[in-house]
This record gives sequence, structure tokens and C-alpha cells, in this order.
Amino acid sequence: MSILARLGVLGVRAVGVAGAAVAGFGAVSLYPTSVAEAEPYSGPKETVLRETSYPIPEHYHGKWKVRVLKVRRPPVGVEARHEINEYSVRIYLWSPDSEKVFTNSDNADLVATDTCKNTVYVVAKRTPAETPEQFGIDIATHFMTEYPWLTKTLIELDEKPWGRAIVNGEEHDHSFILGAQEHARASVEIARDKMGKLMRPQVTSSIVNMTILKTTQSGFEGYHIDKYTILPETQERCLATELCADWTYMKSDPPPDFAAVRRTVREQLKYGIFGPARGGIYSASLQASIYDAACLVLDAAPHLKDLQLFTPNLHYIPAGFLERLGEKFENDIFYPISDPSGTICCKVVRKNGQ
Repeated sequence: MSILARLGVLGVRAVGVAGAAVAGFGAVSLYPTSVAEAEPYSGPKETVLRETSYPIPEHYHGKWKVRVLKVRRPPVGVEARHEINEYSVRIYLWSPDSEKVFTNSDNADLVATDTCKNTVYVVAKRTPAETPEQFGIDIATHFMTEYPWLTKTLIELDEKPWGRAIVNGEEHDHSFILGAQEHARASVEIARDKMGKLMRPQVTSSIVNMTILKTTQSGFEGYHIDKYTILPETQERCLATELCADWTYMKSDPPPDFAAVRRTVREQLKYGIFGPARGGIYSASLQASIYDAACLVLDAAPHLKDLQLFTPNLHYIPAGFLERLGEKFENDIFYPISDPSGTICCKVVRKNGQ
């Protein structure tokens, strides 16, 4: 018996394509068309076993892993490209009124986590959702205006790195290919002040897992050496890292063009670490390179308040053992290792907020 036939036997309506009936079944729900009403539970409803109630200094609730794809289509009859953004959204809601859900089994005024999930799709429908920053602001603003008893909302978004497909050397109008691990992230927090007025959104933007590699123009020497040190000094090595960058913004009205800022940050990070396309720039250490790059970012992106770079090493070890195999190592064969990894972090801020 086919799957569709089994669904019919079970009284489940099959999902149709574009609302059409499939294999003689109606569209469009995978839920049963009718559910027999069960007898309500009639036993005791004791909900508390504890003898002592302790304080709850902090609590929140929300929804994680809400995935949504936004397709921006041209008007009917217009030949133009589709544009897309896919996000995974995490929602955090705070309200002192929600403490009674924990302590008194009282769900009044609780925004259900399923409601949180549905809200993402509603806001995606109502807004362009073109950047994780602005989409996060729109979601957080919705929660804070729709539910006045909330004191704070935090929205975190990770964007899937979809890129437009190239077919026969030409960008396709409506087809896409998922890119590498690098992706955009944003965190948006909106709170109320003592008068209940919504405060300015606090936005943190991120580049996650930007994996980079230099095959020359990198060394490491002059560091402290003692009886525990076996790492040889060198003026020629591979330099690689899986970079994560986080930045916040200066106050501005209107808010900055988040997509343009992200492009600037990414380009300046590449330039600061790699140097010019012809010849490059020497890296005395990963620390020195990321600091130089961070300063270039702040110069080129005046909307940024600060920038933090986290750069765990990706080690490419020279294959010196080739000598024992009758071959010569000429800085050409390396074996990659990821563990253990050096951990390097640097936060750069503007002087006196300027």
C-alpha cells in the first residue's frame, strides 16, 4: 500500500502541491481531519511535591530553532530575479509576571512558545527580512508592542549562506546553492525603561566561521622559551583560523545600512589579514594581524562602536617526515590538525566613544 493510501486509510488528508489535490486526496493538512474527543482527566490534580519554595533570581522562556525562508518575488508579469534569506531564530522573553508559571502553576499572561514560533512567520510575511539585524529588530518590536507586560526581548538569528547559482556563466534568476560554513548572525535586544517606554534596540552583528588561510608571509618568533617549549621559531609557515567577529553600533538615526556595514567589515578583515592581492602583508603573529585588521575596520565603518575578533588556530603542520620517505620538504606539503587549538581573542574600541 502506498504512503498516500495509508494516509487515506488513517483519515489524514495528504499535502497538495500549490493547494492541488494529490492522488485523489484533498489538500492540504497532514493532521487528521477529525479527532475523537477524549474523556478529560478526572483524577486528582496535585501539582506540587515540594515542601520549600526557593527564590527564582532569573527566568525566561521562548523558542529556539525557528527556521524560516523568505522569498522576495517580483510583481506578477515582471521578469526579475527572486531574492531569498533563510534564518534560524532564537527567541527569549522576560517578564516578572511569568514567575507565577513556575511557582503557582498559573499560566495567565504567558506567551506560549508555539505563539513565539508563529510570530516569526507572521513578521517574515509583513517585512522584507533582508538582513538578520533588521529582521531581529522587527521581531523584537512586535513582541514588545503586542505584549506590554514583557520587560525585555532578545532575538538571535543565524542566516544560511545561500548564494545565487551560476549556470553557463550566468547568474540564475531563481536558483541558489548553499555556501560554506561562514554565515551572518545578529542579536537584537529591546527592553523597557522605568516608565514602560521601549528603549533603543541593542544590536550586535556577527560573522561566524570565516575560515581563512595564508600559505606564506607568516611567521612566529621571539616568544618566551623555557624548558616546556618545543615549538620552533619560524619566519615561514601557514597561517589559518576560523574567525568569528562581533560588533556593536554607535547611536544613529536613522539606523545604519546593516548589509553595507557587514560588507565593509568583511572586506577590511580580509585586507588587514591578507594584505594587497599582489604581495600580501607579513603576519608576525595572528594577534598582530587581527589587531591591524580590526583598526582598519573601525576606520572604514564609522557606525561601529567596537569590534571583537575570536580566532582559534587551524594548524597546518609541515610534513618534515617526507625526508625519511626519500622526498624533500619544500614548504609544499602539510598535514592539517584542528585539536588542540590555540585560542586568541581581541576586542578593539573607539577612543572615548569617537
